[in-house]
Amino acid sequence: MIDRIEDNLTFTMPLTLKVHQIADRFRQQQTDINKRKQVYLNTLAVQTVRSYLDWLGIETELEASDSWNRVAQALTDTADLIVTNKGKLECRPVLPSEQTCRIPLEVMLDRIGYVAVQFNQQLSEARLLGFVPSVNVPELPLDQLHSLDDLLEHLEPSEQDEVVQTPVKLGQWLQDVVETGWQTVEELLGLSEPIWNGGQPQLGWNMRSAESEQIIPPEVEFLTTRGQLIDLGTVVENEQVGLFIGVMPTNTSKLEIWVQVRPTGSQTHLPQELEVMVLDETGVAAMQVESRGTEFIQLKFSALPGERFGIKVVLNSINVTKNFVI
Repeated sequence: MIDRIEDNLTFTMPLTLKVHQIADRFRQQQTDINKRKQVYLNTLAVQTVRSYLDWLGIETELEASDSWNRVAQALTDTADLIVTNKGKLECRPVLPSEQTCRIPLEVMLDRIGYVAVQFNQQLSEARLLGFVPSVNVPELPLDQLHSLDDLLEHLEPSEQDEVVQTPVKLGQWLQDVVETGWQTVEELLGLSEPIWNGGQPQLGWNMRSAESEQIIPPEVEFLTTRGQLIDLGTVVENEQVGLFIGVMPTNTSKLEIWVQVRPTGSQTHLPQELEVMVLDETGVAAMQVESRGTEFIQLKFSALPGERFGIKVVLNSINVTKNFVI
């Protein structure tokens, strides 16, 4: 239901049984009682905002949002909803008696805006109270919210918009949840044997310490591997290379990440001057190697849940970047 209070557009919707069932499923995946309540309310808020944007025909990517990621739910207080080609909209829950909207420190960055969602006492109804494009305080007074009219204007597409690439969630690969477009080695190259090579010295890099190490031959049966073709344009005869990512759990909370770039088709070696970079979450190259016509490039590093990185493949004026999150 849409109405206006004090000249501000608001939106109210019932919280159906299905909405509560989804929230309860995420809640049960947590062990701490406070975390369970947090995840439950965050999930209700995100679903409310998504329903409102769906009703307006604004495309969202719910399953790609951190709020829909079990690992991210456990590590952070996030209620984000990715708006296609825009970015992350934070959907903050507000309880009936509260006069402020709480903004956790970890969501004060990397957001295109914040929507306050207030529930009634029975959690049977939710109301979108308003929106702000940015925050700099942990408690935002509700009377400082802008109208939802401003949110719609804020989300309107513009010619300057760049396509937002949703990061690939590598942690989900271990649960056999793989994004569309990532194929097995056999599907991509027609190979049934493992592609990973631990027998020769390779560069190694730890995302947190940036220390070099010697790659140890992996237990490849524990590696979850998927690949994509990378189009290098028309500047070289072999226009595509294969980018393969392997994910392997360890005895700690870290995951080992294996990266390999290989030639495809009839080519046996990578193009001269092909570069592969590992970018940190700020976009800075923390690891870089050039092929010089080698058979393949292979890199390894480790990262913690929630960490982000990018893989950038460069040849002459052509460059392609793929973004990932653990």
